[in-house]
Amino acid sequence: MTTALSTATAVSDWARKFADNTQQWQQFSTTFDARTVQLETDFIRSIQTFQLTEQSEGRRLMTVAKQYASRHHRPDYVHVIRQFIGEEQRHADYLSRVLRANGVSPLTKQWTDSIFRHLRKLVGPEVMLSLLLTAEIIAIAYYSSLARASQDPQAKRLFERILQDETTHIQFHSEHMTALAPPANRLRWLVHRVCLALVAIVIWTDHRHVLSYRFSSVFQMIRYCNTLLTKCMSTVL
Repeated sequence: MTTALSTATAVSDWARKFADNTQQWQQFSTTFDARTVQLETDFIRSIQTFQLTEQSEGRRLMTVAKQYASRHHRPDYVHVIRQFIGEEQRHADYLSRVLRANGVSPLTKQWTDSIFRHLRKLVGPEVMLSLLLTAEIIAIAYYSSLARASQDPQAKRLFERILQDETTHIQFHSEHMTALAPPANRLRWLVHRVCLALVAIVIWTDHRHVLSYRFSSVFQMIRYCNTLLTKCMSTVL
């Protein structure tokens, strides 16, 4: 059973991991010029949508994180969530710069993003973790497909770098999710699998032209996402 002390230590470890990510991005920026990136025209609308999902001030998430930290006696959790939000905002900034370099502006509204943001306003800490974990699993499926599909070397580098962050994020959220809903809680994880499959179908509908570079069908994508979720249940990725 996880003790409060071991959990606090783990949260501190996550703070260091996020700090390391920031240093890696600083190194990345020295050799990356968004102005030179050539995006495939067919991918631009899709990238605009995911750029919007990365872009958030995180006010609601910070409120929920404070509730979670207070309820579970994890004061450092709020700081790490702030770091997480910063990484998502960094992704949004890089994607925005690349989009503008290709002559298009970021979106300000999109229906799937609006639904997800609305859901986040209605839920508490535990369900918020489920939503975050679902979003990160989808992000890994998407950015791994986008990196494979992109022909421009700099674009591929950017998407692979974002993918590295998303892998860290899924590990972080799964660690806290399994603390709240251990694998023995079969009903909760079954509901999560069903919700994840539904989200995957929606994302496939809008982004199949990108996702098909890695997945031959929506069913293969759902299997991949379920495999990631199974790994999250054991927090071994």
